[in-house]
Amino acid sequence: MKDAVANKIVIAERDNIAAVIENGKVAEFYVHRGEIILGDVYLAQVENILPSIEAAFVNVGSDKMGFLHAQDVMGKGALQDKLKPKQKLVVQVVKEPVGHKGPRVTTEISLPGRFLVLMPNEPGINVSKKITSTKERARLKSILNLLKPVGVGVIVRTEAEGQTEADIQEDLEILLEKWNNIITSAESMTPPSLLYRDQDLLYRVIREACNEETQEIVVDTAFALNRVQNILQNWHMNKNINVTLYKGSEPLLVAMDIHKEIKAALQMKVNLPSGGYLFIQTTEALTVIDVNSGKFTNSATQDETILKTNIEAVHEIARQLRLRNIGGMIIIDFIDMTSRVDKLAMMEELELAIEADKAKPQVGQLSDLGLVEMTRHRQGQALSEIFAKRCPHCQGNGYIMEDIKFASPTAEGEYRAKAAKLKLPMNNKKKFNNKFNNKPETKPEETIETVQEEKLETITENPSVAAQAEITEIKEEKETRKSRGRGRNNRKKIKEADVLTENAAQTVINETSEIAPVIAPDADVTPKGENKGVNEEVGNEKSTAPVENTETAATAGDGEAAAETTDAKPAKRTRRPNRNSQKRTRRTTKKNAET
Repeated sequence: MKDAVANKIVIAERDNIAAVIENGKVAEFYVHRGEIILGDVYLAQVENILPSIEAAFVNVGSDKMGFLHAQDVMGKGALQDKLKPKQKLVVQVVKEPVGHKGPRVTTEISLPGRFLVLMPNEPGINVSKKITSTKERARLKSILNLLKPVGVGVIVRTEAEGQTEADIQEDLEILLEKWNNIITSAESMTPPSLLYRDQDLLYRVIREACNEETQEIVVDTAFALNRVQNILQNWHMNKNINVTLYKGSEPLLVAMDIHKEIKAALQMKVNLPSGGYLFIQTTEALTVIDVNSGKFTNSATQDETILKTNIEAVHEIARQLRLRNIGGMIIIDFIDMTSRVDKLAMMEELELAIEADKAKPQVGQLSDLGLVEMTRHRQGQALSEIFAKRCPHCQGNGYIMEDIKFASPTAEGEYRAKAAKLKLPMNNKKKFNNKFNNKPETKPEETIETVQEEKLETITENPSVAAQAEITEIKEEKETRKSRGRGRNNRKKIKEADVLTENAAQTVINETSEIAPVIAPDADVTPKGENKGVNEEVGNEKSTAPVENTETAATAGDGEAAAETTDAKPAKRTRRPNRNSQKRTRRTTKKNAET
């Protein structure tokens, strides 16, 4: 920061932005922007009543309806009894519109002043808890009991401590005049319409942020300078505060380097002086803060490093909550600590750090996982909602979805074809346990490479046709492999069948020779038991016939042919012998030989 002074207030009235600087750092921003601002009082009209959620929607004059809960409606009984459609209501904005949600309103009006807060519909007197002196609390209550009208409630603010009765009376009279103006305008105007808006940015900042520790107020216009001096003089605060007018050529926020603080407050990562850092992510439901040690390794032990990092993070978290105006549920993930003493020291430091926050944060317990739960009252819009907008490309998600390209059937076929040629593993490929199919095929490497190149070229030309052709080739290869296995089995069976047929033929010839032997015309007829001799004589005649005369050989050949034809006819009529028939013929031949 340039020329940073402790407890300084910078008010850029031209930009409607103010900053409170504490100990050389920006601690809080005040931004007066938007159609609907926190604290506005409207004359609204009831549009819709929803008993299912115990709420009603009212028209406040904007494109988004105001949300009115049953607890925020004065009176007893059901919501339908207290409200009617098209009814006129005086409501006040307690929560500014966020995103797609409209503003939240209430019928319990409160008008803040410098020392008091006027509650027109709630009787009673309440004193701020920060005023600890019982004597001072009693004095303030006694003064207000004499001053306030009947039926009106008042809350005494911390700034009223030590003030005179005249100052308190003056502040009360100003608030009562504002309330009377609201009532008279509500009777004469038609809904929806704005009845009251809190004072402008300059008055609001001085009322909320200016205190005894403030040393300087810097403004950018002469009109603002005169107004600040008059307000401080009326409030008797002009003695210790120096009011200056900025006359530079650059904007006031740029000259004071406050624009850098705004940009830094919109980032997720916040660096700590020791080398650690914070990650702050805000969602619609809650805000998550993660503490990391980063490059901080200067301590002697690990426990000391963790404790220093966590304590340093506590002060920065308390500052960031005010700076970013974060409200709702807050989860802080500190670095895990083993020592109970260190945990207590960190929690005490957290309570002290958030004490100056006017949003009244409530701290929960430290869990075993090092998580701390906090709640902080929402006061207006967060800084990110004012100075940032949702990304039109990612819609605020932080990433862009890519087009998911799923595999088509054609592409699957191409993969299978490539896998088959390159011998890649496939999930649905069947494994054959046959020993013949598991043998690798020996092919030269050159032919494999040429085939792969040819297939890749065909696939690039027409993927669908090439994929179908590859699938048919794969099926044909599988069928040929199966046929090879079947062929080998069939060859064995054929060999066995040939052996059986040869044996059967031999048995048929032996049986026919026994039944109808070929007898030469000159041979002697012998009984059946002497088959062996007959066969030998027939063989001798056949062997000697061609030597003696060719004519007789020819006639013998004709006779033999005729004999073969006659022998072939009864062979067809005979039954096919069994496998044991060969053994029987051998036994019969042995018996004949013995005889």
